[in-house]
Amino acid sequence: MKAKLAVPMFIILFSSFYGIAQNEPIRLIPEFGKQTIYESTELTYILSDDNEKQNRFIKKKTYELKFDKFGPENKEVLKVNITKNTLEKPDQPTPEVKDYRFPYFQEAFPENTSPDFTETLLSRLTLEYSFDFETSTIELLNLEELLMEARKILREKGLSPGKIDNRIVDFNEKIIPATTSQIQQIFQIPQASFSGSLNIKNFDIHLSLEKPWAYLKQKRWEKEPGLYSKEIVYEVEKRYLKKYNTVEIDSVKYPILFENKKYNLKHTENDISLKVSKTIPQNRFTISGKIENLRNKKITLAVLRSPFGTQLFEESVFLDENNSFQIETELNHPQLIYLQFGNINSPGNLPMMAFYAEPGSRIHFEATGETFPWEVTFSEDFAGTSKLLYDWRKEYNIFNQRLDWSTLSFFSSDLSYSDFTKAFNNLSSPNKNNVEQHAFEFVKNETKAYLFNILIYYLSMEEWSRSASNGRVRFEEIGEEGFLKMKNILDTTNIYDFYNEYGIHSRQLAGSYVNYFFKKNKIIDELGFPEFAAIPILSSYIFHNDLPYQVEATKSILAGHALYSVLTELLLREKSDISNQPNQFESYTQQKADEYLNLMTRVCNDKGFISSIKEIIDNQQNWEDEIFVPSNKFFNENAEPVYMSDFFGDKPTIFYIANNWSAERYFWDDLANENPEINFVLVMEGSNIQEWLDYEKRAEPVAHQLFLINEDVKLRDIFKSNSRHFILYDKNGVRIGFAGNAVTARDMAKKSLNAPSKQLNKSQLKTIIIVLLILLTLLILSLLIWRWRVRQRFRKEQQQRRLRELELTAIRSQMNPHFLFNSLNSVQNLVQQNKGREAHLYLADFAGLIRKVLQNSEKEEVSLAEELEMINQYLNLEKLRFDFDFTISVEDKIDTNNTMVPSMLLQPFAENAVIHGLQNKTGYRQLKIEVARDKSGIKITIEDNGVGREAAKNIAKAKNGKGSKLMKDRLEILQEKHGEKYHLETIDLTENDIGTRVEIQIPDER
Repeated sequence: MKAKLAVPMFIILFSSFYGIAQNEPIRLIPEFGKQTIYESTELTYILSDDNEKQNRFIKKKTYELKFDKFGPENKEVLKVNITKNTLEKPDQPTPEVKDYRFPYFQEAFPENTSPDFTETLLSRLTLEYSFDFETSTIELLNLEELLMEARKILREKGLSPGKIDNRIVDFNEKIIPATTSQIQQIFQIPQASFSGSLNIKNFDIHLSLEKPWAYLKQKRWEKEPGLYSKEIVYEVEKRYLKKYNTVEIDSVKYPILFENKKYNLKHTENDISLKVSKTIPQNRFTISGKIENLRNKKITLAVLRSPFGTQLFEESVFLDENNSFQIETELNHPQLIYLQFGNINSPGNLPMMAFYAEPGSRIHFEATGETFPWEVTFSEDFAGTSKLLYDWRKEYNIFNQRLDWSTLSFFSSDLSYSDFTKAFNNLSSPNKNNVEQHAFEFVKNETKAYLFNILIYYLSMEEWSRSASNGRVRFEEIGEEGFLKMKNILDTTNIYDFYNEYGIHSRQLAGSYVNYFFKKNKIIDELGFPEFAAIPILSSYIFHNDLPYQVEATKSILAGHALYSVLTELLLREKSDISNQPNQFESYTQQKADEYLNLMTRVCNDKGFISSIKEIIDNQQNWEDEIFVPSNKFFNENAEPVYMSDFFGDKPTIFYIANNWSAERYFWDDLANENPEINFVLVMEGSNIQEWLDYEKRAEPVAHQLFLINEDVKLRDIFKSNSRHFILYDKNGVRIGFAGNAVTARDMAKKSLNAPSKQLNKSQLKTIIIVLLILLTLLILSLLIWRWRVRQRFRKEQQQRRLRELELTAIRSQMNPHFLFNSLNSVQNLVQQNKGREAHLYLADFAGLIRKVLQNSEKEEVSLAEELEMINQYLNLEKLRFDFDFTISVEDKIDTNNTMVPSMLLQPFAENAVIHGLQNKTGYRQLKIEVARDKSGIKITIEDNGVGREAAKNIAKAKNGKGSKLMKDRLEILQEKHGEKYHLETIDLTENDIGTRVEIQIPDER
């Protein structure tokens, strides 16, 4: 209703009506155990005079939210994944699409990445938030893990460390906060109204409560810069958002020119809409049913599991005695699933039904009637969608499909052109069945993709028939007008508008779309179509140019997931080559295919897709090794588990990898009868082993039989080639090679039996070469290590000899001739003065000092106590010649008995202090020796108040300065020998008093 209320009064009424404080945000909450999917759209456009949105620039993100208890702590966490992230410019002459999950496929230039490159990281990461129920605010919990994972991804993409740092800063400061802010808007809706005048004439206001939804719409009457409109829809009781939309108008500095007209206003529309809300599902789904009057009781379910390609996974069951069945299987993504009723080998059409299914869903139906299409009732999940699909397929005679060995194909001969045009014209029909909107959109898009596949088929066949030599037109009913109309529809359609990543028809359309435009532009040869055919998807005969040309041509037509899916199939086809001796071109193609697959793992940002590509690369690399044998479990005709390696030991073995159960079976059995010296093994796959066992009993095979249950893995995932081929091993399990037909395979196996002598195969030769290289490397390393150790030992011995020489020189230097002469002179004076007792004591002390000097000269280190005792004895002797004072102080925390120092360390410096410093000084003479500990070790200081070094040089007297120099050399050798830092420094004292200080730094004990 249109409200004629003043805006302030409206806000008051709205706030009181919903129990929200005025000007407070609307606070919403996540529902525990629920998965919600929101689509966020930012649309920038200009508005034409006809109110059409033009020059659109669209940013889309899909947020998948799960609120539950996670982790070992069972903590409530809001987990967010971004499952879609795109930019679109649909109004350009050539529409542009940028998909951050599947970016443009090109060799990365990591140093020149685009400004929004960091946006690509979001698709690879899971954001985890805590939720405050009082304030409805979220807080990121795993920021550190996100940044670490982002660094790892950027390294894989080839960025340099500097670029990685820059991108991580951008990711942390811009991308994560912006994403968190957008997620926060889902739970906190601003209630603030428009700025400017609030005159009631300015606004159109709608306020309503249609339980369970509350609606608020505000809109200006005039288009002027600022907030133009706002729409809020949310669930009142459970308090979750359904829709939040705002439109803002901005004036532009420079007019925007579009289609020769200038515009001064730019519109920006932001929308967050709920797409899905459901209980967090398991990756399983169940389908069950009851079918009356079904002659062939077999039912085959087909689902799409691979992130690329059109191969389906099948699972088969049989109706029970009540004509009922139930299948529970893995399902990871919403999609169309198919049920086929009857045996795949049966000729003609088989009944088939399509259903829309999601992970965690349960589907049930009951069918009555004698012939197909039956009368069907649907129940449980997506019943309305199932009925819509069934009615569509029943109404139009264009859905003549069937499953052919994991491929969904259709009978082209049964197509009705009139039904096709009716169905095509009804594509735009609204959702009349009141089914879930997201399910309706998926089904509608897949139906459209299927119809476009048929449209391409008609166009291709019509063009082919018109160019035929006999000039016969295949479809007279189409007419020239219809033909041109279909061409125009295809040429002007953007398939990305309705492409589903996990839609079988969407993927088929991507392939047929490429083929059509290749043929149209003469990139490929003419195509031929059999009467019974699927839409051709990159068949082996399509391309005739080299691989890089094919890739570039495909890139010019497709983008996003469609491009990556088609390219992967193309590359797999090239990697499936089984040539035993590839020529130069084949080797080049294989190399390029490897390069493209590796490039795909670097540029793609979809985790599931990357994982699948890496599995392909690993499997292909395994087959490069000639002794590789798959380790998968198979079953034989007795339902016993068997492995391929079980056949080795006595005979060579040929494994025939078949794409169906009956392929050349009897010819294979004949070969096994005729060549008992060879093991012939037929390898097949299927989903129902009991059905296969029953089939084997009827076939009565001669050759060995192997069966793979392909619910989780298919033959194409195990072997090198997707098509039928032969693999040969000798009796020892070494691969002989591959073959394309049975006779060639038999001849190769026989040749291996007749080999005159055992020759080394390529794999064994590689192994021998590698072992020899390792042994040679070890020998060279051993020689280098031995040489290095000899050099070290020689160097050490040289150091020891030099040290001893210096020690002996130090002894001679220490026993200074002046000291000996003066000491003996003093003894003579004491004798002349009849001081025999003093002379005797002096000689005893002198002899003791000489003994200590000789003893310590044999040691590299002595205790600090011994060194100080010797220097004390020496200074006492010198004191008898002339008067001076000396002190020796040691810090209390130093254990002198257990602290080791180089022997005869202090005597040369003490002698210099006495002879050159103190002896020539008049007045008070003092010598101080201090031992202290600092952060680097032991510090010894020898300080005198003598005449100083400069004055001592000028005194004309014989001097001996070698002792201190030799000790300095000795300390340097010790440092070099032990890798520890000794330090010696002589300082001239100039403040207050003259003199000299020697500081010796000794590191802590090793």
